[in-house]
Amino acid sequence: MMKNVFKILSALLLIIFSFSCQENEDPENFLNQVGFEGTLPDGSNFGITDIRSGNGSGSIGINGVYQGYHSLGIRTSNLEWSLSIESPRKNFPNTPKLGENVPRQEVIDYFNANYPYEEVLTAFLNEKSKADSDVSYTSYEQIRVQLANQKKFFAYLPEAFSPLRGGKVRVLAVNEGMIKDLGGNDIRKIDVTIEFDLPMKASDASVEVQEGNLKGVGRFRYREDFYQGEFEKFD
Repeated sequence: MMKNVFKILSALLLIIFSFSCQENEDPENFLNQVGFEGTLPDGSNFGITDIRSGNGSGSIGINGVYQGYHSLGIRTSNLEWSLSIESPRKNFPNTPKLGENVPRQEVIDYFNANYPYEEVLTAFLNEKSKADSDVSYTSYEQIRVQLANQKKFFAYLPEAFSPLRGGKVRVLAVNEGMIKDLGGNDIRKIDVTIEFDLPMKASDASVEVQEGNLKGVGRFRYREDFYQGEFEKFD
């Protein structure tokens, strides 16, 4: 049933780490690790300990043209909440092979060839540049956001409103770095810090709190090896 939730959200969701915040710190610097500091649409908190992260990929066909994206997500260790963002989408030259019957490494190789690290970095830097130059700019249409409750099997989505309400999605910082894989090899990573003030609505009409704002700052991580180990651990 957990796998079905991830399919509904059309992304390979993720993991997390602990972080802290000081009131006098700049927003783009207050998260030293991946995580989310702020309030969720139902008024609850995401949590600040044992947060896990991971990244995956996906694609969508529009009028015969396939667009691909990278999914960067974080998850609480108790499995209650998963928060993910999608990178700006890119047109692909051909139809990507995805699905349970496609070897995972084949999918990774395809995306590393057609939407590689350098282009992921450029896509997020472009959104940061636009936010830096225009205080009213939002990446609402370029960076899609999904919040899922894994225990109650529903999601909060900005697209659930009709008409759409928009909202603040601003890239505050994009940082490159290196991280070790399980074999001790250096893997390139990109940390993306985003500020949200985003109206969202529940996908399930039985949820007590139907709508509210995702408000705060999150930090997400892209790894070139698409590591999912943290996110897939169930304690």
